[in-house]
Amino acid sequence: MDTTIHSILIYPVNKPLAIPAILLKEGTPLQISFDDFKADYQDYYYSVELMNADWTPTPINSFDYVQGFNQIKINDYSVSSMAYQHYFHYQFTFPNANCKPTKSGNYIFKVFKNGNINELVFTKRFYVVEDQIGIAAAVLEPFDGAISKTHQKISVQVDVKEIPSLQSDQLQVAVVQNYRYNDAIKLVTPNFIRGNILEYNKEDQFIFPAGKESRWLDLQSMQLVSDRISKFQKVGDQNYVYLKPDGSRADMAYYSFKDLNGNYLITNTDALQSDNQNDYAHVVFTYWPKDHIPFLGQKLYLEGAMVNNELNKNSEMLFDVKLGVYQKTLVLKQGYYSYNYILRDSHDPNTLDDYTETEGNHWETENNYSIFVYYRLPGAQHDSLMGFTTINTKQSW
Repeated sequence: MDTTIHSILIYPVNKPLAIPAILLKEGTPLQISFDDFKADYQDYYYSVELMNADWTPTPINSFDYVQGFNQIKINDYSVSSMAYQHYFHYQFTFPNANCKPTKSGNYIFKVFKNGNINELVFTKRFYVVEDQIGIAAAVLEPFDGAISKTHQKISVQVDVKEIPSLQSDQLQVAVVQNYRYNDAIKLVTPNFIRGNILEYNKEDQFIFPAGKESRWLDLQSMQLVSDRISKFQKVGDQNYVYLKPDGSRADMAYYSFKDLNGNYLITNTDALQSDNQNDYAHVVFTYWPKDHIPFLGQKLYLEGAMVNNELNKNSEMLFDVKLGVYQKTLVLKQGYYSYNYILRDSHDPNTLDDYTETEGNHWETENNYSIFVYYRLPGAQHDSLMGFTTINTKQSW
């Protein structure tokens, strides 16, 4: 991704915390926006690409899944003001009169320069749903006593009466905890079929670590030292924000509070506009391991939308031998952020252990779970997204 691009957002209009999913026939469009630190206007375009359920490309020509054009110039932009960091803010909505999807499924936006797809700037995933399948889901305690108080199990029922001559082996269900798309759990075979209802409820299916309510960072003001901030520092024309050191919460008792489940909101209390008046800061995260000793054979990551919900070099914390702590610096726009720490074995990663040492797991934790149901129609060359829903653990109880 272009390192001058920041704060890439995609969500249904007026629903900044929602999964970027839209209905095929009608419904709320998506709002897509990003900031560019380059000092002048850039000629940006976007296109969309249909993907399979596993996010591999389909062999289908874009003329067969897009009505209109599939190379659209981004004309809506504004220039930052009242901010030390200069940037151009670009945005657009989708679908629109120039570009509409005609098939359901997984999609990615591709934003590129100068009408040249080879000058790719970034990609972002989204979903187009047919809404032809009824989905009922609930959050349960796992049957396994070893994890019954630390993990959450999702039970799913799918009503397929609207699909004629169903081939059940061509249907698959994916469950995503909060916004962790890369750690989705997928199943093809239901454990019980009752008429038009397919049930996915085996003891070892759709099990997720519960974690704790997310940590938070209130960066809405560059003047107010909020609860999690240790100090502000100005270096030239750049803002630096040092957070108070974090440590393990594994032994802390669970308590409930409202959080963003790893997502963030771009807001501020210093100005009227958030899109182009919010400033940026270099935010230094610090994690203090026990006795200042690094984790052996394991990697520590920041987890949340602020690092694109990916565990890679961009989210990996690095150990400072002199200080005896892990640190990571991110360039963040003013807003309210939520995040966690994940510890993974370098050689034998296990998603069920993600929060065990860093956050702790409590099955009462409030989490969102999104359920996607895909079906490969007879003779089709891609996986249609027939149904989608999101449930919350508190609502489920």
